[in-house]
Amino acid sequence: MSDSSNNQRLIDKLRNGAVAIEIHTPEDESTISEMISTGHQLFVVKGKGIYEVKLADQVDPDRTNIHVPNTVQKIIPYGADEPWIGSVVLTAHRLFSSSCTPNTVDGKKAFALVLRIAKELAGNYQLVETYLNAEAIITQSLVPKIRQDHSVVVPAIGDVDSRCNTFLQKADHALKELFSLVRIFHPDIETRMWDGLKTKMDQEPQNIDNFSQFLEKAVPFLQLLRNGRNCVEHPEPKKRLAVTDFSIDPENVLLPPMLEIIHPTTPLNRRPVSAFFTQTLQTIVEIVELMPVFLCSRYIDQSPTFPVQIVELPPDRRFSPHVKYGYAVRMGDQIVPMS
Repeated sequence: MSDSSNNQRLIDKLRNGAVAIEIHTPEDESTISEMISTGHQLFVVKGKGIYEVKLADQVDPDRTNIHVPNTVQKIIPYGADEPWIGSVVLTAHRLFSSSCTPNTVDGKKAFALVLRIAKELAGNYQLVETYLNAEAIITQSLVPKIRQDHSVVVPAIGDVDSRCNTFLQKADHALKELFSLVRIFHPDIETRMWDGLKTKMDQEPQNIDNFSQFLEKAVPFLQLLRNGRNCVEHPEPKKRLAVTDFSIDPENVLLPPMLEIIHPTTPLNRRPVSAFFTQTLQTIVEIVELMPVFLCSRYIDQSPTFPVQIVELPPDRRFSPHVKYGYAVRMGDQIVPMS
């Protein structure tokens, strides 16, 4: 044994040795689906959550305290069992960490943006779950009856307007990060945000894919949410959010909480808050899932032997059940997924 080994400090022996960490918590005994390293960070995706693992050297890089532990922290309370985690997080991981990832793209930086998006979406999923439970309890337990004095007690969830405000702000934060992702591929798009991307894609050859058609549908929705957030933070008489709690209509029908976006260019007609929440989340997930697919597909680092493309994988060829898109090579009628 060398002198340097004999003289090594106990803390150095401990930190330089092999590491084994149990990734489980009392409320989550689900299995590990994926481990994701971004160089400086390690993430573990389980069925019920996404965890960040930090080694003691990341907490104590100067090695001053031998008692500093490795840490495991849940950063997103949803995991691979949730379809939206597969669509957003795991799909992006496959696209940005492959040998086929465009060589002009910093895949680690791109994936970091996707994680930020996922955190905002997770906050909204929690908000919506809490809201839907509260509305369901009231709806199932109470039937308004007109009393002898010709009055009726109308139930209330409370704070519906603040919940709507928070939802729109989180949605806007997520979509701002998505646009930052777009700019990794198209740094020249500095103004007009989504309109700028749509204009650029319209100017490129149209026989490559249907990116322009995708943006034709997505951009109005993205502008609606952006303007909705502006109505929350900078309300004006003609640019505002109109939210009501439970109410009675002229037909004596109990109406659920309703939302309307009043805006001159992107108005949204009055509709149930529950429907707005669930439909908006679903559409955001679809857009966040497909945006990296279109961005990467145009700049694939092609193999000199086999032409690679991004395809929708059949269920029996997927690495994860909720990851629908990935790099693959077509060999006749066969699709061969790339790792």
